[in-house]
Amino acid sequence: MYINNVKFAKSAHEISGELALESVERIQEIGEFKGTIKYTLKGSVDRLNRPTLILSIYGIISALCQNCLQPLELSVENQTPITIFFNEDQLDAALFSESESDVSDGVLAEDEFDVMQLVEDEVIMLLPYAAKHDSCIGLSYHDKVESPFNILKQII
Repeated sequence: MYINNVKFAKSAHEISGELALESVERIQEIGEFKGTIKYTLKGSVDRLNRPTLILSIYGIISALCQNCLQPLELSVENQTPITIFFNEDQLDAALFSESESDVSDGVLAEDEFDVMQLVEDEVIMLLPYAAKHDSCIGLSYHDKVESPFNILKQII
């Protein structure tokens, strides 16, 4: 789905949809993630009258615990304001300025802005590097193997 992101934002449009993780090749390259993510993209203008997109994502992701290899469900929920800039200099200045900026994320103005690419990117950033249960104690390697320094200490 493609939109003119500036017109979308200034007109305060809103779209919602779902993304099946199994159908996204980039996500499947990271790991075996399953589930459906729901998203809402709202257009608005910020306090400085800059066009802004607000992307809300929520859902349950199924994965494998990297410690016990049992199924794991992860709840994801995130809301990201994305400021639209008209040139790269403005975007870079806002994102990389040393002063406290209210811009956490930004994109360039586009006539054909890919909404699904934005949703996929946001989901990828929310995925855990190594999913695991909170209660999973994992491997106890350090408990089973004596430190080589302790072994040397006994020899000396």
